[in-house]
Amino acid sequence: MRNLREHLTFDQANVVLENANEGKDLYMKGIMIQGGVRNANQRVYPVNEIGRAVKTLNDQIAGGYSVLGEVDHPEGLNINIDRVSHMITECWMDGDNGYGKLKILPTPMGNLVKTMLEAGVKLGVSSR
Repeated sequence: MRNLREHLTFDQANVVLENANEGKDLYMKGIMIQGGVRNANQRVYPVNEIGRAVKTLNDQIAGGYSVLGEVDHPEGLNINIDRVSHMITECWMDGDNGYGKLKILPTPMGNLVKTMLEAGVKLGVSSR
């Protein structure tokens, strides 16, 4: 199995912040991984691999599974529950890019992310 890894800045990912439910929930959406371009890690991911990864995530979400993410970019594929900050709620392809919508969770790391976003910090996205 090949791991896909991508690091995008806030601006590169075209991140949009959304508040829903009268400001109760906070979401981020934008590019999670780009295909066919050299990334910050000097890798170029084929669009078909990104498409398969997006399909896998969509299948998991549609199957009722929670697809969790962490603060920062750990080396391995295992999710460290004490570092969980968000849940992927939607994924889609648009051209060569994989997009996603992330719900910021009320965990210690999610609250850290929320505080930074509300203070105007522009966080990037790192996929694995």
